[in-house]
Amino acid sequence: MGKIDLSYLENITGGDNEVMIEMIDLMLSETPKHIKKIKQAHGKQSWKELGAESHKLKPMFLYVGLTALNEIAQDLEKFGKEATNLKSIPGLIDKLEQGYLEVVDELTSKKDELS
Repeated sequence: MGKIDLSYLENITGGDNEVMIEMIDLMLSETPKHIKKIKQAHGKQSWKELGAESHKLKPMFLYVGLTALNEIAQDLEKFGKEATNLKSIPGLIDKLEQGYLEVVDELTSKKDELS
């Protein structure tokens, strides 16, 4: 789904390694919770909740240069808030989760490098 790019995160933190580590930690701890809530909202057909949870993921993906995952989160947010394209939502959720899982090790390694 894509490699991480910390240049934006470096820019907004002024290259402060401690803050960058905190942001990566936050992403590693919070993203699975948001994905779980997105799945639960889908199961309940709670489209506005699905959209709201998807919205929360967008900045986290942008911080680490995962634009493809950001775009998926944008689509989920839009489809949830508008209750449109409902048949495409399960596939997008799967892509979002899989894409995130593909970068967990890389994020962890980068965090270790910054320590």
